[in-house]
Amino acid sequence: MSRLSGTGVLAELAVRTDRVRIPVWTVAVAGLTVLIASSYSTIYPTAESRQARAELISSPAATALAGPGYGLDDYTLGAMVANEIAGMTMVAVAIMSVLLVTRHLRTEEETGRTELVRAGVVGRYAGITAGLISAALANLFVALLLVIGLLGVGLPPAGSLNMSAGVLVVGLVFTSLSALASQFTEHARTASGVGITAIIVGYLLRAVGDVQQGHSGSLLTWVSPIGWSQATRAYVDERWWPLLIGIVAAALTVGCAYAAIGRRDVGAGLLPPRGGRAEASPRLTGITALAARQQRGQILAWGVGVFALSLPIGSLGKQISDFIDQDPDLAQLLPGGAAAAADGAFALYLVFLVVMAAMYAVGAVVSIRSEESSGRAEEALATPVSRASWLGGQLAVIAAAAVAIAVAAGVGMGITAAFTLSDAGALGRLIGAALNSVPAVLVIVGACAAVYSLSPRALPALWVFLGYVLVAGMFGEVLPDWFGVLSPFHYTPALPAESFSATPLAVLLLLAAALFLAAVTGFQRRDVGR
Repeated sequence: MSRLSGTGVLAELAVRTDRVRIPVWTVAVAGLTVLIASSYSTIYPTAESRQARAELISSPAATALAGPGYGLDDYTLGAMVANEIAGMTMVAVAIMSVLLVTRHLRTEEETGRTELVRAGVVGRYAGITAGLISAALANLFVALLLVIGLLGVGLPPAGSLNMSAGVLVVGLVFTSLSALASQFTEHARTASGVGITAIIVGYLLRAVGDVQQGHSGSLLTWVSPIGWSQATRAYVDERWWPLLIGIVAAALTVGCAYAAIGRRDVGAGLLPPRGGRAEASPRLTGITALAARQQRGQILAWGVGVFALSLPIGSLGKQISDFIDQDPDLAQLLPGGAAAAADGAFALYLVFLVVMAAMYAVGAVVSIRSEESSGRAEEALATPVSRASWLGGQLAVIAAAAVAIAVAAGVGMGITAAFTLSDAGALGRLIGAALNSVPAVLVIVGACAAVYSLSPRALPALWVFLGYVLVAGMFGEVLPDWFGVLSPFHYTPALPAESFSATPLAVLLLLAAALFLAAVTGFQRRDVGR
């Protein structure tokens, strides 16, 4: 029997399994990118306004946040899109790739389905090949839709193809890295945590390297997959050779993943699990303690990543004020107007960081679904543990962690803002602004929990909802008032630019409580594993 026997059937099954996830991710990632690119053409219609924006992007903090900033001397709309949007799009497709590959490889083994499939006429490499095909198709669809959307906005074809190819290569690199990570551990949660950590490390390496050396990048830039794709200089002087680095790296990593399969048993990882203590500490007993221990890797990865990202954002305060002074008309895009330009920008950026905290919550709720589908939930519920306490304990950990990540964003922004603006009060204001976002965060976590309990197959749609929340929060000042009615941030005061109001926050807290109650009630009324 060939080691690839059954690959076609398993690939068809994998694509069919992802028939909802792939379209959702494709529309969410590519659609959000194109929507922001289209809004830029409205917000910055003249060369003068774009050149004023270039002064802001040339700062070290903006370089760390977005990228090296090619084409700032003649800042076209295409260069603006490549410099300010492409990096976030690459991170999004990397997260998509990690989650898809982990689900097809490690989750299938963890639940025992791979062993059942391998009992048939299926080769050793068929499963990993099918998973890689599904993830590669998802990345290809994102790239194709991105090209079509960017061309529809009116951007040049060569630059659109170059930028989309860069996004595709980043997705393929992290697809291969996730496939390799899935060979080392027995658990899907750990494998996905390793993949997310790799994304964060790659982004930080790119950020530090670009700040050190600017347009040419340093050695740190050239060890980051994101740095390779941004080095194509889309819409400026398109270069294709940096993409070859990513293609070669992806091929080598996939080769290592295939080689690793032959060196381990099905269901096991190359790294054996560490032996625990004979008796657990009292503080580790109970469902809540177990959930906290299971989630600690993801919490740490997302927390460190969001905090690190918030530091350069906070240091942009002075540049943002100067930017608005050069083009006062742009103050209409910020809450609070020109009188509070820095605080208005901080309020918008805080929405972006808080949505990242909500992304952790979505991933964590999906991991609860994995606990259920793997059968471990049934084992726990066979003990004197009620369904309400099992789900409630895990949701408590997820909600607390999401709130902590959101507050960490305010702390990071506040530290650097206080230093660059010579305003010690900025730290307190931004921490307060982060706390102001807590009710909205809890509403999103509650919505995730309700979807999990009432219709778990709809969980992928939550990523589209997060994209909608991000667009509504970041561009609410120029969008119609009705656009953001489904976003909890639509009803949250935009601190620190606006005045505080307790009434909408109280309503959001009540809504969050109702969603959590619906989640617990719904879980009690449906069959486990359905």
